[in-house]
Amino acid sequence: MRPGPLLPRCMALLAAVALVPAAVPSAAWLVALALLALLAFAALEAVLLGRVQVDVERPAAAVLSLGEPDTVALSLRTSARRPLRVVLRQVWPALLDAPSTTREGLVRPGERLEMVLPVRGWARGRATLDSPHLALRLWGLVERVAAPAPPAEVLVLPDLGAVRGLHDRLNRFVLRGLGSRVSARMGKGREFDRLRDYVTGDELRDVAWKASARRGKLIVREYRLDRSQEVLVCLDRGHRMSARVASLTKLDHAVNAAVMLAYIANRMEDKTALLSFAVEAQMGVPPGRGPVHLRRFTDFAASVKGGSLHTNYLVLAADLRRRLRHRALVVLFTALPELEPDSLLRSLRLLLPQHLPLVVVLRDPDLRAAAEMLPSTAEELGRTLAARDLAGAREQAVREARAMGALVVETDPGQAGTAAMNAYIDVKRRQLL
Repeated sequence: MRPGPLLPRCMALLAAVALVPAAVPSAAWLVALALLALLAFAALEAVLLGRVQVDVERPAAAVLSLGEPDTVALSLRTSARRPLRVVLRQVWPALLDAPSTTREGLVRPGERLEMVLPVRGWARGRATLDSPHLALRLWGLVERVAAPAPPAEVLVLPDLGAVRGLHDRLNRFVLRGLGSRVSARMGKGREFDRLRDYVTGDELRDVAWKASARRGKLIVREYRLDRSQEVLVCLDRGHRMSARVASLTKLDHAVNAAVMLAYIANRMEDKTALLSFAVEAQMGVPPGRGPVHLRRFTDFAASVKGGSLHTNYLVLAADLRRRLRHRALVVLFTALPELEPDSLLRSLRLLLPQHLPLVVVLRDPDLRAAAEMLPSTAEELGRTLAARDLAGAREQAVREARAMGALVVETDPGQAGTAAMNAYIDVKRRQLL
């Protein structure tokens, strides 16, 4: 129990009345009687509130998408026979952007009060959600503080909303295409699918001449995109990936993009694997596909943490040469180094031509803005020239990587998922694997 908001006001009013001049002797008795009555009502309210039972219902776990606004709902009911004013305060763990949220409402007898608390994931991970603190009031003289709900769990995962949206769009596209003929040129790969009758527009190189001779009519071979190819996603967790862009770190954007890429690769029936690296490489999920594999992929991606670590691309290349037995698409999410791009180029030379590297470069908006700024002072001129030198070194590294045969995609961190997905589809279309 603690004093309510009404009790200090009443006490202040009585104190003001007690300052009446001594010319009115009866005023002291009136103040004393009013004080006793006030304390009696406060004690009565405390007794009534002490008998109230509070029932709070909320999910045992709250699963949120990183960077996306969401809500946590709860409902409460009391055993009181009178309406009670309830003030709820929920303290959030460090994974969420707000330290706490406060809501107020009126709980009527026999009814449940629904409360929706807005939240937003700030960092990936798992944390304990403490019980909300409730302050119950009847008249406002006394408050009863309670925490009746058991602790819950908060899980902040990569942005699955983008994956759900992509899933819905792909399903609608497939449904619209039911009953239509698929052109032999679209999605054509090297894996044989079936034989069918020749249709005007088919290429002569696809004609199966032996089958045509046996049946007495032209028969063509139909192919489909190669399946069960390996796609290895590598997440850079070095210090450059800890910079925040639009409230999320570059590593967070890379994790969101990796989950989206894993989904589309699974939809294309390819196998995906995931590892993170900095001073050393850590294999997280071996190659696989299917819903269970995607859950493992997402769980490990959500657990990847950055820090003040040096990014060693040569260690990654040596680990991949030892680990990968077959040709694979190596998708590398990273921020280009400022002063030592040679280490990245040397690691790409170790992977080529056995594997196909796809480097997704997350741009630095601040560096680009500094390089494009028109300076007005000597200090700004020095900053602009330094930014242009760094930007020029990065552009030279990108040109050299592309010249040696690696695929390089430069993108803003927030668009990394779309850029990686488009590059992967282009690799499949051009049969580069």
